[in-house]
Amino acid sequence: MSNLSALVGAVLFAWLPEDEHPHQPGPKYRPVLVIDADPEGKRVCLAYGTSQRVDQNGKGEITFRKDEINGLTKDTKFCLGKTKWVPVAPEYLSKTKTAGGLTVLGMTPRNRTGDLVDRLEEVADL
Repeated sequence: MSNLSALVGAVLFAWLPEDEHPHQPGPKYRPVLVIDADPEGKRVCLAYGTSQRVDQNGKGEITFRKDEINGLTKDTKFCLGKTKWVPVAPEYLSKTKTAGGLTVLGMTPRNRTGDLVDRLEEVADL
């Protein structure tokens, strides 16, 4: 992808690394929210997504309903304080972990960008 910055705010699927193995693709292909991009380093910062406990948000957490982002099949909470920088590479961003494209579900809805900025500010203060 030539313009990584265009991905900021996108919800996509990725093999998000676990804390125990931060430089390896994770074991589960999960929804993530792109919160930053480093075009020169060819990497993106991804926030962890979960469909668990979506009815309660703590500091730095934002939930999107499945009808807000077309590709979500469940309401999904993104934990903006739990992020990983990953290279833009198939082993992190392709369902098969081989050459292939990103699975982009959608973008943060315009009417929710203020909420997202507020949640990002919460984690910046921690």
